[in-house]
Amino acid sequence: MTKYQTYYTLFSNGVDDMGMAISFKKATNKTNINHNNRTMSEKQKERNSHIDESRSHENVYLVRRNLKEVYKEEFGEALENYNAKQKRNDRKIDNYFEHIQSSKKTSLQQELIIQVGDKDDFSSKADFDKANEILKEWYSDFEKRNPQLKIYNAAIHNDEASPHMHLNFVPVAEGYKRGLEKQVSFDKAITQQDLTLDKVRPFEHWREKEVQFLEKSLQERGIERKLVGTNDYKDVNEYKEKKDLEREIKQLEGNLSQRKTELKALTEKVSSEIKVPFKKEMENINVPTGEKNFLGKEKMKTEKQPTGNVVLSEENYKKLVTAANQKEKLTHQIVKVLNTDFAKENKELKAENKVVFKEWKSAIEENSQLKDENNGLKQRVASLTSEIENLYKHTKEYFTQRTGDFEAFKKVFGGWMNKIQEKLPTSHLKRVHDRSEAKENTFSMENVAELDKQVRSQKPAKRKNMDLER
Repeated sequence: MTKYQTYYTLFSNGVDDMGMAISFKKATNKTNINHNNRTMSEKQKERNSHIDESRSHENVYLVRRNLKEVYKEEFGEALENYNAKQKRNDRKIDNYFEHIQSSKKTSLQQELIIQVGDKDDFSSKADFDKANEILKEWYSDFEKRNPQLKIYNAAIHNDEASPHMHLNFVPVAEGYKRGLEKQVSFDKAITQQDLTLDKVRPFEHWREKEVQFLEKSLQERGIERKLVGTNDYKDVNEYKEKKDLEREIKQLEGNLSQRKTELKALTEKVSSEIKVPFKKEMENINVPTGEKNFLGKEKMKTEKQPTGNVVLSEENYKKLVTAANQKEKLTHQIVKVLNTDFAKENKELKAENKVVFKEWKSAIEENSQLKDENNGLKQRVASLTSEIENLYKHTKEYFTQRTGDFEAFKKVFGGWMNKIQEKLPTSHLKRVHDRSEAKENTFSMENVAELDKQVRSQKPAKRKNMDLER
């Protein structure tokens, strides 16, 4: 897999079965810093109809740095050292930023999109504030946990359907023997800063660790993490952007077709009006007959021949001048339409739409693959849950058989479960124990109530005897 998308759903402890959703993914499309920082042009704003500009002032911009300056700061010294060692000028690198920018294998930077909740979870400002608080808390220690991921832009959007963070950074890896000592590499950067990461799937392992920090923040607010399938949640904003783009292209194509129709009609009109009646101008010219007179000279005769000019009536002349002016106007309009930004933008939008469609198709394929993986995880979770419940049952039976005093048993077993809870806060074993205790308490209370009911239903004399016996 070249792109990763994993979605998590978090359920609060209690009766809230709907829960909250959180997604943590690498952006699959080309980063648009103008979009992230809301510094878009008017035309770009028109393409993003899902953005509520009346709430854009509520966005939070945590970092805004120039990417080129970050490259100079991080790689400037390494570039100088590299070039100083080169004896051939053709091996030197003038600008490392431009060098990576032209590379087809390495990305200039990476972008993460982190979202807490979906659009149905946000009906008030308090809901937005809660999500912002969680995102900021997670972000505050990001660079401490990831010293080799250099953040240059971070923004929280509150002007869309649900709050989410765009985090952009440059992954810096060190210790290279060939090329610059420091280079851009995501996988190598995260494996260097954390030697415990899985060597085969380092990004997925790193991502899970980052999600655990989010999980901790959520647990402190009484929220429990639960894994769900990817097909339940789509990136609504990307979908809306794609639809906006398709709608604008359709509108532009319609306008272009209308312009062509108008130009064609105008051309036909001019062509029809330029046909005016005219007469060829003639003149008398003496031409030889081929015969000679008695003196031996060539005989001549007079014939009418065209002069190359035409004769028009004044009315037809005016029509011809009008048609010529209209034709000139038409030519001017055609040149203007073909050279206008409208035509150029239409071509650019078509190219952009092809890229978006390709990415969209790829995302769908990845979603299908992730769904299969997730189904396997669900089966594994169900199997582990069953094993844990069996383990609890057998462990409880073991304690019961070796503890004669029931109260002593409960104290020892309860203490053991508390130690498990301290070491493994999210242990399913503790939840099984709590359910079992609740059932036993309910069963005990039901027995007492039933006994009391039976005693009260006895006749007074018999009940008195029972009281004496007691």
